Amino acid sequence: TDAMVAEILAVTKRFESDHYRTQVLSQALAKSGLSAASFQRALESVETMESDHYKTEVLTDLLRGKLNEEMDKRLIGIASNLDSDHYRSIVLTTMLDRQELSDLAFSQLISQAAEGESDHYASIVLVHALETPGLSEAKVMSVLTAAPHLNSDHYLAEVLTRAAGRVRNGSAALKEAYRTAAKSIDSEVYYARALRAVE
Repeated sequence: TDAMVAEILAVTKRFESDHYRTQVLSQALAKSGLSAASFQRALESVETMESDHYKTEVLTDLLRGKLNEEMDKRLIGIASNLDSDHYRSIVLTTMLDRQELSDLAFSQLISQAAEGESDHYASIVLVHALETPGLSEAKVMSVLTAAPHLNSDHYLAEVLTRAAGRVRNGSAALKEAYRTAAKSIDSEVYYARALRAVE
């Protein structure tokens, strides 16, 4: 029953080994029809784990189920605390693939991705977000607002050129946000490439 699963998940916080904790959590999360309380206990257990690798395993398992907005936000917070930008990008792109995020949760995810140390992994998440089917203008705006956090002109231009198709057909505000983000590019070559993409 869900009550038994919730109790098992609560007990896993006492396990010292992230490996064994991951095995138990993954088996528990494989059960169908888990309640929000069970997902909540799984998140609590993940927060006390040391290994980014094992945290990522459990978080991607957790993302197989439908999460509510509060849990989405909490999971994004846990992902942002991963030391590894690589593992953070795995969790965030998996979340983009498997969850229907509100504009607010999407914006939070994009902000966390852009603030990582690695522009390479940040750009992977931002480009992946732009490839999401049915992306609203508000979500595209979130990507354009976060993109200037990338220090690399190469990766910033890549994100902007990937957004260009959506911007070309978008509102005046979206086009202005694109131009504002492009002004963060120092390289004349990359700046020109970004501007040409929306012509």
